[in-house]
Amino acid sequence: MWKITENLYLAQLPMIVGPTSKAEFAKNNIERVVTLTTEPIPENKRLKDVDYKFIRLLDMPNEPILSNGLLEEALKFIDEGIESETNVVVHCLAAVSRSVSVCAAFLMYKNRWTMEKALNMIKGIRKFIGPNSGFLAQLKIWERCDMDFAPERYANLSIDIPGAFDADTKTIWRQPVLDDRTETRFKCRQCRKVIFSSDNIAHPQLSDLCQKYLIEPMEWLRITGVTCSINHSCGAKLGNFIATGSKCNGCNKFVKRWIFIDKSKIDKVEIGI
Repeated sequence: MWKITENLYLAQLPMIVGPTSKAEFAKNNIERVVTLTTEPIPENKRLKDVDYKFIRLLDMPNEPILSNGLLEEALKFIDEGIESETNVVVHCLAAVSRSVSVCAAFLMYKNRWTMEKALNMIKGIRKFIGPNSGFLAQLKIWERCDMDFAPERYANLSIDIPGAFDADTKTIWRQPVLDDRTETRFKCRQCRKVIFSSDNIAHPQLSDLCQKYLIEPMEWLRITGVTCSINHSCGAKLGNFIATGSKCNGCNKFVKRWIFIDKSKIDKVEIGI
């Protein structure tokens, strides 16, 4: 097991049900278990005086953790244990994606940390971590929504891409437009609505060198295919979307879910804060 904080541990499934599990639990004084897999721990594998919590979760980019209350349920169980000074272990199969995402969310929630800071802390303890793209997107959305648990805030932030078959590209998670959090905002030239901010630019260092902005998927984005035009609700054509991605000429990196906005279609507004 990997000790994340004083009372929070990360583990793989064999550490929970394997031949050394009893010793692992005794060594780390574990009294609560959060299982994030497709099947609960069998009764004959459970240890006496340990409280087991099963939350069904697939390690897929299109799997929701916000709109269904799953993340709130997991964090509440963890927090209840830690508040009573009980050691809690969170596990999935390999301790790479699902359990890491939930542990990161707990660190974010308790410490008011960014997603990046929480993941970097965990990576300093366990090198091999890799939450899937859908979990990462949802954690970023949650962070930008001030870690609010209200499921209705996240109900319309996912969209299936028509014609996409690759699991990592067929669903995207769209960021809400939060125009009161940053000093630089970008408005549609036609309708004057704020459509994204500087926080949503994928390559900010290249913004002054290029005639387009590469941005994250946004709440207003409507996807009609794996390759399509980006149109705002007012009817303005703003740019293009390529689900499978494209190479950035500025940094030579391949950018998945390529979303570019033509600078001539928007206005940049600096806000004095």
